[in-house]
Amino acid sequence: MQFDTRGLKLMVVDHDRAVLEMLQIRLEVAGYDTTTARTGRAALDIMRNTRPAALVMELAIPEMDGFEVLTALTPPGCKPPFPILVMGRKLGAEDIQRAVNRGARDCLTKPFSGADFLDRVTRLLRKPAPPAAPARPTAFA
Repeated sequence: MQFDTRGLKLMVVDHDRAVLEMLQIRLEVAGYDTTTARTGRAALDIMRNTRPAALVMELAIPEMDGFEVLTALTPPGCKPPFPILVMGRKLGAEDIQRAVNRGARDCLTKPFSGADFLDRVTRLLRKPAPPAAPARPTAFA
């Protein structure tokens, strides 16, 4: 079954213009409506006026790094307002744990293929399945 991407707005944040353009093109060809930013501050400014369906963000961005953006988006004890995928060249276990603790749902290490990137974004946007109902004992057991 194909995932319907029409009308889904994504925010993509990366300091590297070439990477940002490649991701934007890849997402728009797949049917997403994308907004981009090259700094953490610019991303937060844009998100004050528009709420994306998801955020895809490089952790090593200028002005405010990705961790600072995550902290600004997610007050302590709260869930982020939308699913977040973080990216980075050298994501160690500590970086991943730190990002997840600040609200990221998934992490992707650079370099990655365009197909892997789109698969991760699709998974990020899928609604989690509701928990299964507990089995009820039957009279015939």
